Amino acid sequence: MIEGRRRCTVVPFCAVCYNVSMNWWKENKLKRWLYVGIAAIIAAAFLWYALTRANTLAGMLAAWFSCLLFALCVLRGTDHALSFFTSEPLPSPDAQLGRRSLRRDKRHPWARIVLFMLITRLFLFAAAYAFHAAGGPYEGGIWDTLGACWLKGDAPHYLGIAENWYVTEGDPRFHIVFFPLYPLCIRALNFLTGNSLVSALLVSTLTATVAAILIYELVSLDHPRETALRAVKFLFLTPAAFFFAAPMTESLFLLCSLACAYLVRKKYYLWGCLFGAFASFTRSVGVLLLAFIFIEWLYELLSARRRETLATEKKTFIRQGLCMLLVPLGLAAYIYINYAVTGDPFRFMQYQREHWNQGFGLFFETAAYQTEYALSTAAEGNYSQFFGLWLPNLIYSFGALGLMTAAAKRLRPSTMAYFLAYFVIAIGATWLLSAPRYLAACFPLAIALAAIADTRKKDAAATLFSIAGLLTYLALYINGYPVY
Repeated sequence: MIEGRRRCTVVPFCAVCYNVSMNWWKENKLKRWLYVGIAAIIAAAFLWYALTRANTLAGMLAAWFSCLLFALCVLRGTDHALSFFTSEPLPSPDAQLGRRSLRRDKRHPWARIVLFMLITRLFLFAAAYAFHAAGGPYEGGIWDTLGACWLKGDAPHYLGIAENWYVTEGDPRFHIVFFPLYPLCIRALNFLTGNSLVSALLVSTLTATVAAILIYELVSLDHPRETALRAVKFLFLTPAAFFFAAPMTESLFLLCSLACAYLVRKKYYLWGCLFGAFASFTRSVGVLLLAFIFIEWLYELLSARRRETLATEKKTFIRQGLCMLLVPLGLAAYIYINYAVTGDPFRFMQYQREHWNQGFGLFFETAAYQTEYALSTAAEGNYSQFFGLWLPNLIYSFGALGLMTAAAKRLRPSTMAYFLAYFVIAIGATWLLSAPRYLAACFPLAIALAAIADTRKKDAAATLFSIAGLLTYLALYINGYPVY
């Protein structure tokens, strides 16, 4: 007989887990069928793709992994949304603050945020200047050097539209694919500066600064002040955040998106949806803010029903619902400009397909071909494309899904819904070269990272990696790597 033999704890633990799972499966029919339906739709889409596309093994595995992460993100977000919609509203983070912490300068540290933005903008311009000086010829003047640093990718197209509007001849005729609000802002500021590059940099800097204040105010509606400040930091320090300082449309789009989300959260639906229209007049994905607005509207509707006040608030909900019709007007105005300039309201889609090889596709198909190109360029020794183009695209795409999956339980369902819609459309674009830039302008990612980095060690590690990635990616951009 052996003395002191330990009792097996694994089998009882597994039995308990099994019983809990079976009880949940029997008692939660709605959730059960909802989860099964979501998983089945995503699995069917991937199975159809796998049977109809000829990919390498690496490409197929990348597509499968992207699909799996997306499914986990949707399922965790749905689970949280069902709990969120059926529970009482959480108390405001301000409820636990003392009188000193509720002072306006403490509760709304706008001066501190503006100072942070000023320092980071100057830091980015100085770093870009240094990277250019180290790797390129001297341009002969500060403005020439600024142009050499920042007029890359799509930036010259926006300046061309600002100066000449849309034209129908030569290579600039293809610029009709770029939305007009950012060039119009540059054109308006040109009356003061007389220089399109200076105007563009000012527009980007000013709109990014206001966007920083707005994301703080938006996050602080649900999270402590420290989390809101972290969201500001991570929004403007992650690797592709230098695009918010560049003469490109991302900073203006971010401002319009955040203004829409914040005003809707404050129940100013008319003004919020107007900013949603401005967002869709800045970039096509601006219309996806409807996902955020609709989920917030639905939550308030169900809350009123639970409070038994729906009958008295019916007219308010109808007016708020009608306000959502404003959001697509920005896209409609852009389509009308296409018609007025070219005679074809959808000419931009033709040019995107023929000149840029872009159309609607599947986000996991993007993961497949980007993985295949990454491996082939690495095997060929083409490290410029590998490190400048394909690797950052893959890191951002997979990283975004992983981050949102991890943070799903800490985010509002409206924030998650907007991210999912944004990811499917933006990353699903065929021949996608700009995933980091597109995802940098998707504000839910900064909120998710701020929510997860909730300890000093996590915050410090995330900040260190963000700054290192920002400087590396900026150096690649300035020195002519294929960063778009």
